[in-house]
Amino acid sequence: MKRITDIVEVGGRKITLSNLDKLLWRREKISKADVIQYYAAVASRMVPLVKNRPLMLNRFPHGVPGKSFVQKDWPNHPSWVSIAQVRSHGLNKSVRHVVCNDEATLIWLADMACLEINQFLSTVPRTDWHDMVLVDLDPYPPASFEDATEIARAVHSALLEMKLRHMTKTSGADGFHFLIPIVPKYPIETIRKFVLMLGVLMEDLAPRRVSTSRNRADRVGKVYVDFFQNGLQKTVAAPFTLRPLPGAPVSFPIDPKRLKTHFKPEEFNLFTVPEMLKKGGGSEFDIAPDQTLDEAFRELGVKL
Repeated sequence: MKRITDIVEVGGRKITLSNLDKLLWRREKISKADVIQYYAAVASRMVPLVKNRPLMLNRFPHGVPGKSFVQKDWPNHPSWVSIAQVRSHGLNKSVRHVVCNDEATLIWLADMACLEINQFLSTVPRTDWHDMVLVDLDPYPPASFEDATEIARAVHSALLEMKLRHMTKTSGADGFHFLIPIVPKYPIETIRKFVLMLGVLMEDLAPRRVSTSRNRADRVGKVYVDFFQNGLQKTVAAPFTLRPLPGAPVSFPIDPKRLKTHFKPEEFNLFTVPEMLKKGGGSEFDIAPDQTLDEAFRELGVKL
């Protein structure tokens, strides 16, 4: 990408950028130009991971902290931006989701103050058939990131035993996301059952520290395995997306070896991640949906 001016050319697409000096993280003095530069720096790693996935964009026109809104439907967009028409189960109508298949689209989204990029767990055109399983670990206070890290180690070990290739990433807040690519052949209820059974396995290992309960009161002080995030048209924070929190943290794919070390999620942020990638940091990941859950269910003692 050329040096940021009012008009840039990315991949042969001309993009008009506006209000580049506007602060989108006021306390940290992070401008829109900084956000655009960040997404340009991570584009080569991020775009392949979100390609062909409908997006839900969290827009902060007045910056963080400030009022935001989630935009699903994009009736107005440059002609070269890919759009997926998805029938919304909640709204009972067709919604025009942005699909980010190139760096130019990512830069355009950044200029639209889409600070947080959330992706479907499925790809077009078969958006009701997930090709990604999400294991979402969410610590409920007073449980901490350190508690989530310990449970993440156990989840990683269990997935290795099941021979399931997976991405381990920080959520960008206090938890972790495990993304498991699969052949898109399972009903949502089956995928959800798999994550629930994995969560129950974690509960059996550490009953005082893990919960799969839908009752919020039962989760206090524990790491919640949120299996319900595997639902039709549910989304997850995309790898490398910024999160609208103090310090501009990033949902960052880590080498699972890091789970054995002491680190904090805020280490991965708008300022540090581009430098990490320049030095070869960040876990590379093959998202090809070529594995099944069949053997994993057998190991969990569940018949499909």
